[in-house]
Amino acid sequence: MNNTKNTIGVTLFIIILLLFIVGGYFFMSYMLNDYPKKENDDELITELKEIRIDSSKDYIYYENYQTILDEIYEQDVIINVKGFENVNSALANELNDIKNTKKTIDEASIDENNTCDNAKNLYSFDYRDYYDTQFGNYISLVIYDFEYNCVSGSEIKNIKSYNIDKETGKQITDEELLNKFNVTEEIIIEKIRERLNDTQVLDGDTQVIDIDGTIESIKSSEYNVLKALSINKTGNLVINFVVKSNKINYNDTIELN
Repeated sequence: MNNTKNTIGVTLFIIILLLFIVGGYFFMSYMLNDYPKKENDDELITELKEIRIDSSKDYIYYENYQTILDEIYEQDVIINVKGFENVNSALANELNDIKNTKKTIDEASIDENNTCDNAKNLYSFDYRDYYDTQFGNYISLVIYDFEYNCVSGSEIKNIKSYNIDKETGKQITDEELLNKFNVTEEIIIEKIRERLNDTQVLDGDTQVIDIDGTIESIKSSEYNVLKALSINKTGNLVINFVVKSNKINYNDTIELN
């Protein structure tokens, strides 16, 4: 009787073991058949990382930081994306040209009614500032060019931007951005006019902001001259633009969507 029970027990154990083996085989076959999709996803992630020239660094990074004067500094920007090597070379050449604009106080003719004095003995120079953001698949770099004068201070000269699709490593055109975010030139002008009216200030009886002049310059200039598009940290499309004034021109930004 005991031998019969043992035989039945062993038989049941073998049957259960076979069920586990056969079931496991079919389960693993199913999982393996599904792996290519999983592997494709992994390959996509790898591909995203590999659009960078140097995978150990961020998509936008900076080098050679140096203080020019007080809180004004210079540094090289690197767009760490394959295919942007020529852009990086052009930006480096532009920065070299900017560095050569320095004029000392001794070299300048200063009106006797104006005072000009600083620790670096600098009268005027151009310099460049940067702002970069990442959101989702978007990388944005905005470049601001300024002119400094020790009598009047810093004034914005022009603005340009680079917007990159992190999936493809390709630059996104301004037209593509406007279409994607369903923004028209009319919407941009309307929002800029509203902002300028809201921020208008008076110098006595005179309006400081040249609203009509700013609007006209925005309408007539191409992108990456006095205006540039970018995507901010919250994923909104932004217009970066130069505001004209009867004192010193300055830059402003507005969310468009």
